[in-house]
Amino acid sequence: MTSVHRLLTLGLLALSLPATARALPSWARRYNMNCSGCHSPAVPRLNATGIAFKWAGYRMPDDIGTAVAVKKAEEYLAARVIAAYDYVTRRGGETEADGFSVPSASLFAAGPLGKNYAAYLEFERESEGTVDLIGSLSSVWGRENLYGGFRVGQGHLLMASGGVAGFDRPTAISMPLAYAESLTDGIPLALGGDQSGAEAFLVLGGRNRTALQVLNGVVVGAGESGATVSRRDVVLTNQLMWDDAGSGIGVAAYFGRALGLVSDAPTESRRFYRLAVTANKIVNRVEVLGGYAFASDRDLPGSSGTLLETRSPTGDSYWLQGQYTTRRRPLTLFGRYEALNPDRDVASASRTRTVAGLVLPFSLPEYFRWSVELFRDTYRSAASPRRDGLATRLQVAF
Repeated sequence: MTSVHRLLTLGLLALSLPATARALPSWARRYNMNCSGCHSPAVPRLNATGIAFKWAGYRMPDDIGTAVAVKKAEEYLAARVIAAYDYVTRRGGETEADGFSVPSASLFAAGPLGKNYAAYLEFERESEGTVDLIGSLSSVWGRENLYGGFRVGQGHLLMASGGVAGFDRPTAISMPLAYAESLTDGIPLALGGDQSGAEAFLVLGGRNRTALQVLNGVVVGAGESGATVSRRDVVLTNQLMWDDAGSGIGVAAYFGRALGLVSDAPTESRRFYRLAVTANKIVNRVEVLGGYAFASDRDLPGSSGTLLETRSPTGDSYWLQGQYTTRRRPLTLFGRYEALNPDRDVASASRTRTVAGLVLPFSLPEYFRWSVELFRDTYRSAASPRRDGLATRLQVAF
């Protein structure tokens, strides 16, 4: 790959290792390029170049082993602010939300270091007033068509972590319910949540990434000493890109043991697992993507919180999304249908969600991103009235 071609294909916003982060304009300054080199149809969704750039640790695969010198701070430092308006109402007149907010303001320091390393650090102030710290260190070794490495830190390490088929980097404002909420009404694990842990990965042929993750796991309460000592959870993932546009399939399996669920035995753990598959296909300016996730918790305490009675809930979720990007402007229109049932033995526990909206990057090199999303939640239970909402976001990164 020539240097000219590399510059043409590199995007301004290469990906962060923790997927809670979005694109970083510091790399726009470094490569003097537009977002669409790595992101399409809009930030934070990734195309094939962006996915490969992420997998190789903030480098193009043919740059693995090339020394990178830290020369300019502005090529590693960035900031992002998101302004929002939300309106949510229940059928019958109850209003859950109606107002403006700043749900997130973040500072970033990230990029490649030396021949084989990279680092990521993010300070994010959330709408609740809390400050979230995310950080990771990573390494990559090998050559363009066969390389691997390690990653350790705190951030979004679950499942496919922002790879093929839009696992947790939605074009829309919201990610699918399977990643935003727990798949069962037992163990509170959202597949799109943050955890601390370590990962080893291997990329074959530049198209297939296999990873083994060891994570801290889920702790519901504290042990006898008050310490939240966790059990190690294990996650296996595989991502395959099957065309040059970035279409592909991702599969993941999460095996864990949760602590703090049994009130009279706080040090006992309970087994659970999560399985997920997602896929997408891109043809010109049209993309179709979807997924399915299944969850099972084993031998949880019943309503008393003790082991006098046990239950083993299972849950699942599926979603299907279609989107179209117009020819003249990078305006993307999208729609999604999804369903979530946190207890498959109770039909009334399920609900469906319909989402529609648009996203428009503007002000080249697209430091601004405006999005609008409408949604409707319909509940199987008669006790839960229909829920309608509107959300809009203006994201500014600089």
